[in-house]
Amino acid sequence: MVQTMPRAVYAEWDEDDVADWIDERPARRLRRKSLPWLRMVLLSTCTIAGLVYAALEQEPNSKPAERRKAVPSSVLVAPAPAWTSLPSSPSVYALAGISGPVASEVREHADGAREDALTVGRFGDFRYAQLALVQGPAEPPGSFYIDTVRRAARSGLAVAHLGQSRMIATKFGPMEAAPMTLSNKGEQSCLAFRFSGPAAVFGFQGWLCGSAAPEDGQLACFIDGIVLTGGTNPSLKAVFAQAERSRGESCGPGARTLGTVRPPARP
Repeated sequence: MVQTMPRAVYAEWDEDDVADWIDERPARRLRRKSLPWLRMVLLSTCTIAGLVYAALEQEPNSKPAERRKAVPSSVLVAPAPAWTSLPSSPSVYALAGISGPVASEVREHADGAREDALTVGRFGDFRYAQLALVQGPAEPPGSFYIDTVRRAARSGLAVAHLGQSRMIATKFGPMEAAPMTLSNKGEQSCLAFRFSGPAAVFGFQGWLCGSAAPEDGQLACFIDGIVLTGGTNPSLKAVFAQAERSRGESCGPGARTLGTVRPPARP
């Protein structure tokens, strides 16, 4: 008698069942093992976010003094001025034919130039003039208008009007001049002028004012009255020596100069 062996249960499994038994359980194990790492990542992220939030909340509450200490303060250093006053240095120029005191101010440029400013009277006087004489190199000259406006502003004045310039003959040579109106709580008629030597060794600028606009002859005689009283600059001495040889005869003792400008008529 032949006994029939019982069929193995495994024989009834198909390939799909075998694949499920083999592949599903390891995959489940892998998913279970990855969960602790995910929890650690999430926990670390939340912790960092909390610390950042706490730091941002504390920043506005910090003391202003502490925040100022954290930023170093900057030190601003102003550049040295181009011109320096020389109060103990007397002027090396004088104005011949001027009756009355002449105020002087001397200053020196950083490049070595020297400026002597001579002032006669005050703004509004029937006898008022300002003359700035420069020897040596200084700032590059600007236009006649710009130089005049700067000079007036330094004296606390404004140029209300500056007319067409023209050339006037002086002992130094042709000089540029133009009618001008200065203002400062009032107005005064003047003649603005500027002269520059051939080699920029010597030059001057300023204005001559009166109760009415001065005439060209008055301005020429005023300029011819500039004399050198000191200084050891050979080039400057040569300029004045040449100027004296070129002096005209129209500015003699009887010529109309700044000292003889008519005062304003009484109301």
